[in-house]
Amino acid sequence: GGLAGDKRSRGVSRRWGLKYEDFKGQTESNRPFFSKVNGENILMINKYIAVCCYIGRCAKCASLYMLKCLYFVFMFCCKIREIAYRIYLYPNADLMECLEELLRCRHKLAKLVGYESYAHRALKGTMAVKKKRSGLFTTPAHSRLVSDICLGFCRYNIEPSLYSPYLSLGACMEGLNNLFSQLYGVSLMSEHPRAGEVWSEDVRKLAVVHETEGLLGYIYCDFFHRQDKPHQDCHFTIRGGRQCRDTGEYQLPVVVLMLSLPHPSRSAPALLTPGMMENLFHEMGHAMHSMLGRTRYQHVTGTRCATDFAEVPSILMEYFATDYRVISQFARHYETGQPLPESMVARLCESKKVCGAADTQLQIFYAVLDQIYHGVPQNRSTTEIIRDMQHKFYGLPYVPNTAWQLRFSHLIGYGAKYYSYLMSRAVASMVWKQCFVQDPLNREMGERYRREMLAHGGAKEPMRMVEGMLQKQPTIEDFVDALVSELNPNFETFLMDSES
Repeated sequence: GGLAGDKRSRGVSRRWGLKYEDFKGQTESNRPFFSKVNGENILMINKYIAVCCYIGRCAKCASLYMLKCLYFVFMFCCKIREIAYRIYLYPNADLMECLEELLRCRHKLAKLVGYESYAHRALKGTMAVKKKRSGLFTTPAHSRLVSDICLGFCRYNIEPSLYSPYLSLGACMEGLNNLFSQLYGVSLMSEHPRAGEVWSEDVRKLAVVHETEGLLGYIYCDFFHRQDKPHQDCHFTIRGGRQCRDTGEYQLPVVVLMLSLPHPSRSAPALLTPGMMENLFHEMGHAMHSMLGRTRYQHVTGTRCATDFAEVPSILMEYFATDYRVISQFARHYETGQPLPESMVARLCESKKVCGAADTQLQIFYAVLDQIYHGVPQNRSTTEIIRDMQHKFYGLPYVPNTAWQLRFSHLIGYGAKYYSYLMSRAVASMVWKQCFVQDPLNREMGERYRREMLAHGGAKEPMRMVEGMLQKQPTIEDFVDALVSELNPNFETFLMDSES
C-alpha cells in the first residue's frame, strides 16, 4: 500500500528524524541537553504508540461486539453510528498530552541542530528539500483537485469475482516475468531452496537473472495466508546490495515479498482479485527496485532512499497492471484459456477513478495537517488546528468534541513526510505518461528507467533522478497537473476500442 516501501530499513531515519551527525555537530555543553530531549522524544513516541494500541484494541473489541449484537441496528440507525463515531474519536487526555509533548520535543531537537522547524529537518534529502514543494498540496489554489468528485457510480461498479478466473497467480507471475524481460532483459527463475533455507514450505525462491549480466539477486515469495503470519502486503530486505571492498565483487541483494493470497483449491489454482493482482505488481515494484539497484553501500540500496521517492517504482507498476497491452499478455481464463476482454479492463480502469478526487483531497488534508503540526509552533492546540484545516482543505465540518488527530498514527512514522505518497503518485504519473504510455514494453525506456531511477537507491538526490528520467526539471504545476490528470475520466492508460 501506500507509504510502504522497505519499512524496516527506513524506519530509524523516518521515525526519529535526527541522526548521529546531528549529535556530532553539537558543542560539548549542548550534547547532554540534546541527548535528554532526544530521549524525551523517543519516550513520547513509545508512550503514544502504547496508548494508541490500547485504545485500538478496546475499539476493536467494541466493534466486534457491535457487529455481532447490533449489526442491523448499527447499519441502519444513523444516531447509533454517530455515537460510535464520537466514542472512537473522543479526545483522550493522556493521548492528547503525548501528542502535544511529542511535537514540542521534535521542535526542540530541530532547533538544536539549526533548523527552523522539525519539518525543515525532516525534508532534508527528499524531493521537497526546499520545503516549498511539499507545500504544493497545501495551497487553496490547488483545490481544483476536487472539482470533479462525482462519477457514474453504477457505470463503474465492478464485481471482482468476474475477473479472478483470468488472474491466476501463475499467470500473473508469468506476466511479470514477460514484462521485466521486455523492459530490462531480466528473468525470474524458480530455484529449489536448500534444507532450512525458508521458513514455510509454501515460500518460493526466485533468482533474478539478467540476459548478459547474470544473477542480480534473490526474491523469496511468501505469498499465501497462514494463521501465524501478519496480514500485511509488504517488501523487506534480508540483505542489501553493496560493493565489496575486499573482493571487488557485488554483494547480491536478498529480499522478501510478502502477501496474504488465498491458497489454491483442489479444483482451481490460486485466483486473484484485481486488487490482489495490483498489490502483487506494486510490491514487485519495490522488489525490483532492490534487485536493480547497484550502490556502493547497502545502507542506500534499493528502497533505502528518500521517503517521497520510495513509492515511485511501486506506484508506476500499478500503471502496467491496468494497461491492456500488458494484461493481454498473461490474463487468461484458467479453464478455457480465453483472454480477459478489453471492455472489462476498461471498466476496471475507470472504476478506480470513482471518488478519486475526494480521496485525493483527503490525502491533501492529511499532508497539510502533518506539515502544520511539524512546522513552527502555533499558540493553539492540535484540535484547534485540525478544526480550521479540515474546513479549509477537506470541506467537511469539524465534529465538536472529537480529536481525529489522536488516531493519525502516521504522525509517528512519517512525521512531516505524509505528503510523500502524493509526491510519489505525481512522479509516477509523469514517468508513465512521458515514457511508457505510448509503449509500455519499450526496452529503451525500460533501460533509461533502470539507469536513471532504479540503479541509485538513496545514493543520489531524488529530484536529480526524476530530472534524468523526464529529461527536464518538473515545476510545481507539473506535479499538480500529474495528480489532476489521474482524476480525469477521459484519461486512459490503455489502448482500446471503446465500443468493444
